[in-house]
Amino acid sequence: MLLRLLRAFFGYVRAEAYGFAPERFMNLLIKHEIIVWDVERTQRGFIFYTGRRNLLSMKPYLHKTNMKVKVLEKHGMPYFLRRNRKRAAFVLGFLLSMGLLYGLSLFVWEVRIEGETSLVAENLLSRIEEAYLPLGTLKSKVDCSGLEQALRKDFSEISWVSCELKGTVLTVHLEEGSATRPPYKEERPGDLVASEDARITKMVTRQGTPVSKLGDEVKKGDILISGTIYLYDDNHEVIETSYIAADGDVCGTCELPYEDYVELQYYRKRYRQEVSRHITLYFLDYCLTPWIPRMEEANYDTYTQIHKARIFDYFYLPFGYKLIRRTPYTLEKMSYSEEEAKAILNRRLRKKIKDFQEKGVEIMENHVKIGKENGKLTAKGTLTVRKSITQFKENGIAGSEADQR
Repeated sequence: MLLRLLRAFFGYVRAEAYGFAPERFMNLLIKHEIIVWDVERTQRGFIFYTGRRNLLSMKPYLHKTNMKVKVLEKHGMPYFLRRNRKRAAFVLGFLLSMGLLYGLSLFVWEVRIEGETSLVAENLLSRIEEAYLPLGTLKSKVDCSGLEQALRKDFSEISWVSCELKGTVLTVHLEEGSATRPPYKEERPGDLVASEDARITKMVTRQGTPVSKLGDEVKKGDILISGTIYLYDDNHEVIETSYIAADGDVCGTCELPYEDYVELQYYRKRYRQEVSRHITLYFLDYCLTPWIPRMEEANYDTYTQIHKARIFDYFYLPFGYKLIRRTPYTLEKMSYSEEEAKAILNRRLRKKIKDFQEKGVEIMENHVKIGKENGKLTAKGTLTVRKSITQFKENGIAGSEADQR
């Protein structure tokens, strides 16, 4: 296989040698190690294949044996370029485009989210592209395991996540679980502090020294479980101090403020049938719009559909076009009755309570009242909830120093 590639790269010919002494000519080629192959006997001499440069080496032996050589076929890259020298610009463009595609294949140009239910894919994509993996990142710098760990830490709703890098696409496969996942395990020395004002109703210490106890009223920032451990002697004097990462579960009841409102007078959009469409070309963050149709109306909604260039399913490129559709509308003044506005507020409150329950927050009491003020119906009050109130806070002791102590 390698020999065929070398022959095709340097070029070879199929030639016929004929004349006075064909056998002597072939003997001279063998003696001087001039390579020929696939030799066939003809009535006039021999037909054989040989390298392009070997034709010049045969010249002295042709004169010596009174032979002639006729080239029958030409093969390989040199002859191909010579035949297509008028198309050099096309060949050069083809080679440049292949090099450009190879260069673009070294970066990540698309991020996919698969498996989300209640999580919004757009929010996850924005979080990934802004904080962890901007589009255009070198694939060699992508740390899939690190990204999985960061997503599990930032999104408590995720119970399982796996990142797959294929082509120029990073695919994030995830599953959500209703049960609360185990908390992120800290390795740096620190304390568990209260994330908000609350009264402690449950406390389990896995690692560290408990500072608060059941029934205590704590303020935001108070230490619940300390990461400092003291070792005492028989005289109750401290002989050794250790610094670790405090770990445990602390739940408490707290008051969460709630406020919402509905305007009794509002405007509804009445869309027209005419729709304006135009196309915008883009490359990375640069856009070019050849033509934008004129709109008579001042108010309109814009819908943008992005079409990314790609080769196969997992080879996206950083350019494409956007199909932009603008739908004009007029504003029509409408009004809610108090019953309708109250139903809307109650529906929003129920949804808020349901979201809390899905996150493992227990609603103990509902003190939200609905009233009317300044032309709108308002829902104000507090929700008494029972939830985890722990928050990790470093104690400023470096890991190596803590180990030494």
